[in-house]
Amino acid sequence: MRITSFREDWPPGPGRRRLVDFVRSAVLILVLSWFLVPRAQAACAAEGLSVFPAPGSVVPTNTRFLLEGVGALADKVAALPGRILRLQSSGHEVEVRIQRGWTSSLGRSTVVLRLAGPLRAGQSYTLRLDDVLPGVKVLNGGGTTAPEWISGRGQDVARPRWLQRPAVREGISRRTRDGSERFVKLSMSLLEDSPAYVLVTLSTRQGDMTSQHYITPLQNGVALVGHDACSGAFALEEGKSYRAKLEVFDAAGNTAPAVPPLLFEAPVGIREGR
Repeated sequence: MRITSFREDWPPGPGRRRLVDFVRSAVLILVLSWFLVPRAQAACAAEGLSVFPAPGSVVPTNTRFLLEGVGALADKVAALPGRILRLQSSGHEVEVRIQRGWTSSLGRSTVVLRLAGPLRAGQSYTLRLDDVLPGVKVLNGGGTTAPEWISGRGQDVARPRWLQRPAVREGISRRTRDGSERFVKLSMSLLEDSPAYVLVTLSTRQGDMTSQHYITPLQNGVALVGHDACSGAFALEEGKSYRAKLEVFDAAGNTAPAVPPLLFEAPVGIREGR
């Protein structure tokens, strides 16, 4: 590269060479920074969409779905209540009404998809998300724009039963390459065949914060309360004391017996992670 932003004969001799070397080094640093910074930011997805129960799973014929938008899609999902979707199989179609759900302060929104009628047993159904969100891919559905499920043998009308009531298992606080993340793991066990979810109402024990209401899936007996480096369901302040009221329900909306609130402190001591 030829430097032409100053006179060719100034400064003379070795001074001119040092100046040229300096400018070239500065340009090289700027170019490298331009390439490296976007790669670091790309680790945090700007937007995403998930559907629960997860696409590909077997669901009761009276199931309902939860649709979650993250990041740039959170506002779009939050604006969907009142719209209509279609759930289709070979020779059968069910209308799906979108109802208001929950919104997180950390860039997440969830709406409830309620069927207007039951599914037919033992069929493959496809949700036509393109009707309301054209071209948007489902992250937990392998990137498809038309997630599918298999309907089970019939309706789920039984309430989930507790095998182990909720308890605080552990706290996780760490720093990753994308930023800080902080979670509290809640453990519990249910007698329930279909997927289950935990609606958490979180408040501080001091009462100095507006309550947070959001949903989190129960996976392998664990529900996570907190946030990662990019977004999250709940904002946790390091070392602060919280009270979590839990409402647990299955894929058909049947609720488990009520349980006492859990008390915990948000984890401290961020350590280096991946």
